[in-house]
Amino acid sequence: YQFVRSAVDGYEKHLQYVFENLDNDVDCEKDISTDGVIDVASFASEQGTITTTENTEAKFIIDPFANIHPSPEKCIATHKLLSPQTLSRAVRALTRCKLDTPIMSQRIRDIERLVGKIGWTPITDDLSYRLLEANGKAGNVRRTLALLELRRKRGYPPREQLSPLTLSYSGDESNNSDFTVGPGEKEFIHAINSIQSAQLPLRRSRNIYLHESSLSESSLDNPTRYLDAILVNMSQRGVPLTSSMAARMLNCYASTGRTGKALHYFYKVVRDPVEKDGTYIPGPQPTHLGKEDLQEWKIARKKEGVARMLTPADEDGETVGQVTAADDGVSNVSDDVVGEVNSSEFEGSYGDMSKRANQRTKVRMIMHPPPPFHKIPSAVKNAPLIQNRDQRPFSFEGSSGISPSSTNFSPTSSSIHQMNPYDRKPKSMTKLEWELEREWSLSLTAAFAFADSLTHGACGHSPIELDVVGWNSLIKACCYRGAFHRALKILNDTMPAKGIQPDSFSYNTVLAGLARVGDTENLRNILISMTNKNVPIDKYTVQAMVDGLLNMGDVSGASSMVQDIFNQHDTLPPYTTHLKIIEFALSNGLIFEAKRHVYFIQQLWKWQPSQHHSDEFCQLVSATKKNPKLSKDALQKLFRYFGEDLLDEDFF
Repeated sequence: YQFVRSAVDGYEKHLQYVFENLDNDVDCEKDISTDGVIDVASFASEQGTITTTENTEAKFIIDPFANIHPSPEKCIATHKLLSPQTLSRAVRALTRCKLDTPIMSQRIRDIERLVGKIGWTPITDDLSYRLLEANGKAGNVRRTLALLELRRKRGYPPREQLSPLTLSYSGDESNNSDFTVGPGEKEFIHAINSIQSAQLPLRRSRNIYLHESSLSESSLDNPTRYLDAILVNMSQRGVPLTSSMAARMLNCYASTGRTGKALHYFYKVVRDPVEKDGTYIPGPQPTHLGKEDLQEWKIARKKEGVARMLTPADEDGETVGQVTAADDGVSNVSDDVVGEVNSSEFEGSYGDMSKRANQRTKVRMIMHPPPPFHKIPSAVKNAPLIQNRDQRPFSFEGSSGISPSSTNFSPTSSSIHQMNPYDRKPKSMTKLEWELEREWSLSLTAAFAFADSLTHGACGHSPIELDVVGWNSLIKACCYRGAFHRALKILNDTMPAKGIQPDSFSYNTVLAGLARVGDTENLRNILISMTNKNVPIDKYTVQAMVDGLLNMGDVSGASSMVQDIFNQHDTLPPYTTHLKIIEFALSNGLIFEAKRHVYFIQQLWKWQPSQHHSDEFCQLVSATKKNPKLSKDALQKLFRYFGEDLLDEDFF
């Protein structure tokens, strides 16, 4: 990709050179319009610089590039540089540079402005399509919609009319979320992609403490108006609306990241100091004490038998531990919600032991209190809930609160106290009814309203019925907004009533959402339901189950879950899940649980396929066995990082 980037950079530098040395006598500078790159055919005619033949070919009479170079060959090369074909190829190359979305957005706009100021590149069918594709990937929504309207006004036919394609949206066939590309839909897919690209900041770093109404319009938390514009353009150009396109549009409502109602901070990772002789005292240390008082506290703890010796340091007394977020001196290494990462929680270049400011430290995990009861669907079920007028958290009817540390969510819990009789009587509804309210999530309400409009015919299109992919998009939107009862209602009632059977992606989406609030009861019930209905269980199913159990501190149950599903359903989670189980066990001091999962990994090393195993499963096990992150050396290094030993005697 470096070669492609350098080529695009060189093209942009040449454009800048041409613009700086352009003949000033010919007023070519003109800002880029809202209809696309400036159409120089009409502009140049006004300047008297070109004439148009029957074949609409422009013949230059006055050469504005004489100041650039006196050589005619250089002038011809400049004409070719500014031709629509060259610009089209440059824009297409830019889309394949693998640039970050904000950077790509700026690059494509800079090139467009520069070409527009030069003013000698007429827009064509192919050029407008390539600009549409590039702006779609860059997240320039308004620009993409303007190019769609330009193509409609000029009568350019929609692309891919005669070559239907099938593109996988998720890249995983087991999710059954393939979107088909029908005739003429390709450029409208680019427009939809522009919305999802513009929503990237929300997916990456959404402020979960900020209410939806506080988000700016540019964040596209509610993309309805832009989707309606795409539908109108499709209708005007004779492209019918299909279930696949409807599913793509509905997926825009689930591309803005999870809100605070769908998340909970279950744990944080801290670093405790270790003495120079390798003595470690578990738990937080009273750093507010003076040096002498702190030393007396350490001596007292050692006499109580609390301290223990860790893996000794190197001969030079230093270690080379490295972790992703702790080397900046911050004590809280990670305030992860569910540990959903693309790599291991503590993944980095594991050293002999973690280190901060040249001092050995012990990585330890602190578990937070469980989520409030109203976030956990199995804790609420169909019980009526109330919410005070000041929008405080939900409580059971007849009460105003519940102890956050109470594990008994019954309305008769002793932690419940009576409401103030002078308060206005709040509404009493079930959690599902609260989630159906407009105030629960404006974006979610808009998603269902948009889906309902599609089934009745929207923007000149014929009514359609949502398929399983469309309903999966709505389930995903519900889970991202914390409306788990609504998602379960769609999964268990709405889809079967319409004759649509939920697939693995439907169940995995709900499982991943429930794992983020630690609803282990519903996790197990859904897994049983999948087994009874013969729904395939894949690696994402196992990953969601393990995440939910680990979030609630059940390390033993998570390790057993992986082993049971491997034995009963012939599937394994991603390799990061194995590392996550070991890391949770080590950071919580459960050394034998960590070694128990290491024994399971060793069993995978010695596993041999039989005639009853599928080729896909054999490839999965083989990839897990050969993964360097799960090798003997890597596991021993991981244990040393946490200050523990994994000896050769612990291996088969």
